[in-house]
Amino acid sequence: MWLLLSSLAVLFASAVLVVIVIRLQAQQWPDSLPPLPATLWMSTGLLLASGFCMEWGRYAIQRGRARRCTIALACTFVLAVGFLVLQTVAWFQWTNSIEEADVLQSTHQIASSTFLILTGLHAAHIIGGLVPLGLILWYALLRSYSANVHVVIRDTAMYWYFLDVVWILLVVFMLIVL
Repeated sequence: MWLLLSSLAVLFASAVLVVIVIRLQAQQWPDSLPPLPATLWMSTGLLLASGFCMEWGRYAIQRGRARRCTIALACTFVLAVGFLVLQTVAWFQWTNSIEEADVLQSTHQIASSTFLILTGLHAAHIIGGLVPLGLILWYALLRSYSANVHVVIRDTAMYWYFLDVVWILLVVFMLIVL
């Protein structure tokens, strides 16, 4: 699991580095960009809540409370889907606000692409995390885990916490750069 998380950290760091290089090489960067959509803050809240639910599930299964773990996993899944829905809304809000400002220059397109690429990369990893999360939720509904057999929940939780931390860092980065 640590190797996976390390490689993902390199991927996200590379994406941020590319944005920094593009920003530094740009002859001019737009100063009239609209603020980040408010929906971004709501989606951040949902993602953090999903992390808390994941921790609740991990804690519950360690204590042998399989039913609570299943409920927590289901909450995590629903909140993650809600995050993706709000991210989609944020993408449309961002692009619409740039179009409404009628400032669609090449520099604005680069800045807009920066927002879409960073949030899209993260969303792709959330979707990728929904696959194992859905599988362990399905298994929990059918058979359930025990206090002795729950490594997959621990590993999925680690991935989920990683995505939470990456998201916070990306939002802070976008606040500074955009």
